Amino acid sequence: MAGPVFHGPDPRTVGWELATTRELKTLDETAGVRMATGLGASTAAMGAAPPFADASALVRPATGDEVPTGFTSGLWMRVPLVDIPVYLEYLVGRFTANGGVIEQRRVESLALDAPIVVNCAGVGARRLAADPSVRPIKGQQVVVENPGLDGFFMAVTLEHEYASYHTFGRHVLLGGVTLEGSWDPAPSMEVGNRILERCVKLEPKFANARVLGHRAGLRPGRPKVRLEAETVGRNRIVHNYGHGGSGVLQSWGCAQETAELALAL
Repeated sequence: MAGPVFHGPDPRTVGWELATTRELKTLDETAGVRMATGLGASTAAMGAAPPFADASALVRPATGDEVPTGFTSGLWMRVPLVDIPVYLEYLVGRFTANGGVIEQRRVESLALDAPIVVNCAGVGARRLAADPSVRPIKGQQVVVENPGLDGFFMAVTLEHEYASYHTFGRHVLLGGVTLEGSWDPAPSMEVGNRILERCVKLEPKFANARVLGHRAGLRPGRPKVRLEAETVGRNRIVHNYGHGGSGVLQSWGCAQETAELALAL
């Protein structure tokens, strides 16, 4: 993943995204993060830059000849791109180096034997937190060898299937889809073929790029991010889920607010 994702309906998201972007800018490729310049394009007027794209993001409107066929406007942005597998490995290392312990087991209830419980269950919060507003939003990407591109392209659209690519050195992630209601986490070859077709139409260099794999996963959709604390018996529970496709972009800002809520008297 990564690249620009426009903010949601919660007014707190602007602060979360700016806090996260600031943190990501302190990291480098050893953590799976690098700064890259790319284009966000729309079939409508783009308007102002997204809130996370501050003055350092080198934002400028795209000229007419820079906007791909089928789009009417665009913005150039310089933002952090995050290679998720590398980034997660970095975060785990950082956590354990500071004394953190990861234990994997099945959790059926938030009524745990702990004074503070942080619920970041994602789509699992539908059952674990008894929250029927949580729904799966399936995403899928095709991983291909990089045919010599840099940066990224993102279609800014409300369509469920669109064209995007994000480059990470020797490989490129092609997207994308937002399939609501699907609980199947496995990649679909039919969806993957449609992704390839859209991206080849966007950038012909992908026509001969070797496919390295397919990735898919379930994003936790919700009308609004749930970031709040409640007390249940002796437990202080902080809920932090429902970010949809903006989880990485809002992660550090939400983590900071979650920690403040967890430690509040």
